[in-house]
Amino acid sequence: MKRSFKRTLALLCALVVCLSLAACGSNDAESTVASAADGGTGYRKFVMAGPSDPGNYLPFNADNSVRQTYSIFFYEYLFDLFGTGDMRPTIASGFERTGEGVYVVKLRQNVHDHNGEPITASDVVFSFEQPIAIGERTSSLGEIAAVKKIDDYTVEFNMEPDLLGSFERAMTSTPIVSQKSYEASSTGFSSDPVGTGPYYIANWTPGASLTLKKDENYWGKGEGFNNQNLDEIEVKFIAEPAQVAIELETGNVDFAYNTSSKDADSFVGKAGFTVTNKPFAQVRGLGFNCDPSSACSDVRIRQAICYAIDNAGILQSVYDGKGGVATCLAVPEPEAGLVIDFDPAWKEMSPYEYNVEKAKELMAEAGYPDGGLKLKLMAKDQDEYRSTCQVIQANLAKIGIEVEILCYENALYQTYRYQPDAFDFYCIGISNNGVPYVPVGWKWYVGKHSDTGANVLFQNDDHMEELISAALNIDTHSNETVGALQDYILETACMYPYVYTYTSYVHVDTVSDLVFRDVFFYPNMSTISDGFVSH
Repeated sequence: MKRSFKRTLALLCALVVCLSLAACGSNDAESTVASAADGGTGYRKFVMAGPSDPGNYLPFNADNSVRQTYSIFFYEYLFDLFGTGDMRPTIASGFERTGEGVYVVKLRQNVHDHNGEPITASDVVFSFEQPIAIGERTSSLGEIAAVKKIDDYTVEFNMEPDLLGSFERAMTSTPIVSQKSYEASSTGFSSDPVGTGPYYIANWTPGASLTLKKDENYWGKGEGFNNQNLDEIEVKFIAEPAQVAIELETGNVDFAYNTSSKDADSFVGKAGFTVTNKPFAQVRGLGFNCDPSSACSDVRIRQAICYAIDNAGILQSVYDGKGGVATCLAVPEPEAGLVIDFDPAWKEMSPYEYNVEKAKELMAEAGYPDGGLKLKLMAKDQDEYRSTCQVIQANLAKIGIEVEILCYENALYQTYRYQPDAFDFYCIGISNNGVPYVPVGWKWYVGKHSDTGANVLFQNDDHMEELISAALNIDTHSNETVGALQDYILETACMYPYVYTYTSYVHVDTVSDLVFRDVFFYPNMSTISDGFVSH
């Protein structure tokens, strides 16, 4: 059944208008959170554990999930996405699609940053032109052909091509800052960011902690969106899951992202704690280097690797069985990925069942009947990735492939993934990049042009481009065109999904009704009970 973008967009526009009007009051969910926050007394400090320090808080650099995890408290966007297709106005008050690729965005007239500088159309234009000028955020801004000021509170965006999800992605992932405040910063907001959000950075000790405090002059008070039900939020950067568990146990931490499955299980039923399980918004998978310089440029090698990997073994040994074997390139639980174009039939797909003999046959066809192939497998230097790489290493040894494991901290990983001589294949997280359409995330890996992807797999396939265009064209997007793209990606094995997982969040039981945007946690919007013990 073909899905109509125009219908979806109309619904979004209507929703934007309704929410703009409702902002003066509140919706039921927001009322619940706000009333819970009003019930407490005294100074509330919340401490959460984070896996790593992003190293900077630059607003215009390429998307970085670690940086975004914390910057959502002090940077804001024109819109935010909550729920499936629920694009809610933040700095903007609404938008209208006035023609093909033409979107007119109206701004609120009361927004100011932490310095008190008003946010106008000129600042919005600056916030979009700056990353484009320095070649950053190409995955989210690549379709913006032009952005211009119409008046002080109106901005026009021209999208070319006008691909499905491109406008939503740009609107919900680009921090808006005051040009005056930015130009006054000696670091380009690397260490002294000034945003418009409900909190500001009071202290940052690189590698150790980040302290955020409530902005008493926050423009959005009473809007029912970014609540300020906490006076202070401290993030402790703790890389080792075992140490996180200790910090929780001793009362030094209220919430943790990065406990291991085993450590999280130890808190189930423990007095004072709650374990919340949430489907992770990414499919865990592999991306293959299709550059001619890599042996993985041979589709038979890629397919052999796919057949040789024991997905169920990865799920059990790395994730303690919490999740499922991936059957497709999307999380088979729509509420996890915030998507509207997931086809239930994908749950029954099984493109590469574990088959060592089939893998050996393909290796022989590729010229390696006796093995002898050496490959470099790259991943982030995190426990789950190291463990996954070790399972894959053992799996591929059975078909004569010797795997060298290369684990790097995030900054190096992000650098090396753009260098075709740095790896042969690597661990990736396949998601829809925060918009409600699954192919938006796929194109970033498999698209070879600047307007269709970042080409981080170094493939050069014209047919792939045709399928991407059909799946993301507003007029041709449908279950059929999306399915055809996925089928071809899996057939050519340039990407391979192995598992989808659940993430366990351990937190004190006086924090409940957790609020997430994609994988990002908003403690300031979650319910803090009267029994919460502040630090």
